[in-house]
Amino acid sequence: MTLLLLWGICCQGGHFADQILGKEKPPWHQDGNTRIVFRESSILLQMNDEAPVEARLGFQATRILEVVAANGSHVFGPNEYQISKDQRRLIFAKSGGVPVIKGKDLFPAPGSPNSYKHRVGHPDQNMLYGPGRWFHDRQVEVTYETEEPWVETKPGAKKDLLPKTIKKLLTKKDIRIALSGDSISTGLDASFLVKAPPLQKGYPDLLIGGLEKAFGARIVLTNRAVSGTSISFGLSDWPKLVESKPDLVIVAYGMNDVGRRDPSWFGIRVKEFVTRINQDLPEAEIILVSPMLGNKEWIHTPAEMFGAYRDQLAALEKPGVALADVTSVWQTLLTHKHSHDLTGNGLNHPNDFGHRLYAWTLLALLEKPKTKRTSP
Repeated sequence: MTLLLLWGICCQGGHFADQILGKEKPPWHQDGNTRIVFRESSILLQMNDEAPVEARLGFQATRILEVVAANGSHVFGPNEYQISKDQRRLIFAKSGGVPVIKGKDLFPAPGSPNSYKHRVGHPDQNMLYGPGRWFHDRQVEVTYETEEPWVETKPGAKKDLLPKTIKKLLTKKDIRIALSGDSISTGLDASFLVKAPPLQKGYPDLLIGGLEKAFGARIVLTNRAVSGTSISFGLSDWPKLVESKPDLVIVAYGMNDVGRRDPSWFGIRVKEFVTRINQDLPEAEIILVSPMLGNKEWIHTPAEMFGAYRDQLAALEKPGVALADVTSVWQTLLTHKHSHDLTGNGLNHPNDFGHRLYAWTLLALLEKPKTKRTSP
């Protein structure tokens, strides 16, 4: 069953994620000692000719439930792979037609196909770059059981910060959401936009669909995201975005700002954006989204900056303003995974699994309150 079909399922009762993705839950969701990680993505990587072909897992797997090509072209049988001794990798005897990425190809020479300049500290080396469906066709998705806990803070509801939005959702009022962001918020490189199976849309559409299914409310989205933009664009574009008179404003920048290496510059401008929203739309609430991590080897996405930029957003939290901390989610998964396992282009876009992580993190902020049982 594809993700698009799963989005059409709305279970009665149960966990909030059940209502959003059918049986799928976010990777931080725990039921007892065992939890299931659904459709976690990975490239097939072979570091050298003598090394095995491997896919990295975010957590130690106690049981593999399914391994499929991300584009649905192949379902792997148990004879085609085995779990490594440390339970963090799948070792493949057969690639099932999924192209294998070689270690020597991770940093191609300038001018090479599928390359983009350049690698940090190595101006003679470029970065492996594959927009569109290039990475999608080279990734697998693994569903597995694990007993390893999610040790970082789990994304969760912040009902004290977004009470107006929660109330409107619960009363099934029409809600207008405005989104200001960069290329990630346009949906790049989700399979829908690159016209590849399973045609999953980007996180904004997943978010809207999830909220409508969970609450029965009608959501109207105005998405003003533009590729390549920074928080400065969001500020200049606000007069146009405010025309939609949103009840909830999502501000999602940072990926194209971290290269400045100036968190305070970013924080000042986000604060100015929040102030403008508060002044022009005093009843509107705000979600600030911290970005996924870009490739740490790329000169424009210094790894040490993402946490600092996220902290600037966290400092702005207050009643009416909440942080969706995608950065921490990415950092947790990258503890044992390669950047290319979660990327849609090799540099700074999420793949299908990445867009689901974005959507899950945002949906967690607006989790439907559990109904209290009353004694008979």
